[in-house]
Amino acid sequence: MNVYKLSVQTQGYFLIEKDDYEQRTARRPPWYKMSDDGEPRYFAICPACNNPTQIIGLYKLPANIYHPYAKHYGKPVPGVGIYDREAFEWCPYSNKKPASNESRPKRLPGVLTQQILSILVKHFDKVVWLLSQSTGIRIDEKLAKNMLVQYRREEGWLYSRATLMNIPWVFAYMTDNQGVLFKKFGDSTFANELVARAQGVLEFTDKGYLIKPQTCKEYLDLGAYYTLHRSGVVDDVLTESMDMVFTLKKGYAEPQEIYRQTISFDFEHFNNLVNFGEWKTSPWNEQLLQLAREILGDLIA
Repeated sequence: MNVYKLSVQTQGYFLIEKDDYEQRTARRPPWYKMSDDGEPRYFAICPACNNPTQIIGLYKLPANIYHPYAKHYGKPVPGVGIYDREAFEWCPYSNKKPASNESRPKRLPGVLTQQILSILVKHFDKVVWLLSQSTGIRIDEKLAKNMLVQYRREEGWLYSRATLMNIPWVFAYMTDNQGVLFKKFGDSTFANELVARAQGVLEFTDKGYLIKPQTCKEYLDLGAYYTLHRSGVVDDVLTESMDMVFTLKKGYAEPQEIYRQTISFDFEHFNNLVNFGEWKTSPWNEQLLQLAREILGDLIA
């Protein structure tokens, strides 16, 4: 992996770079250690699964390696962190993780799952803002509440592929199909594409809402859900994505898929939002945070 952090209690990460690592660690224990055979070793924490990592090539690159990288250490490191085998095996940076598929396996509750839940509740207003930006659907109070309720039903924080880095997108992924008719859409091109594919039963208003036109007399439901969660690491760089799928139900007919789009996870954007000291609160932000506390707050130990 090309990223690291220095505390299991924090959210975020830094790119691996010698000068930056030296400055943050002051070249002191527990990050700098000597092995039993007298070789120096350099440690950090995986930003995704909170397990200890060892940084390789910080001062001398191995043969055929062109930049420093971190790898999971595989056991506890005193002063750095404990070793959680299950979290390691499901970590997207792990070479032992199961292949991605459409199953939604769960892990047992633990320190990592509690931290995921805590970050989601504490920063729910930022999660909503980021999802609204990346999906194009402006999440209002009703939709936010419905998503939180379904996330709780699905125990989304226990989803095995949930990490500290993908919290916003896995939150959406674990909320199943949500109604988005009469919701505001921030991208008019995207909204008009949905209108075109709905073949005359949707209308995009001047105020940015997707609605059922008065000419449509039959029952209509427009839903959105997320599927095909994928992850991969190439040259130590992690990428993750999922598909956003829109379905349209008319009358008594079965829902039909009308649009599908791949959503790429922007880890750096979420990292910056969580650690942005000048984030401005508002009554709307406080309303979202209160919703998250009411629906999920009792689950935090």
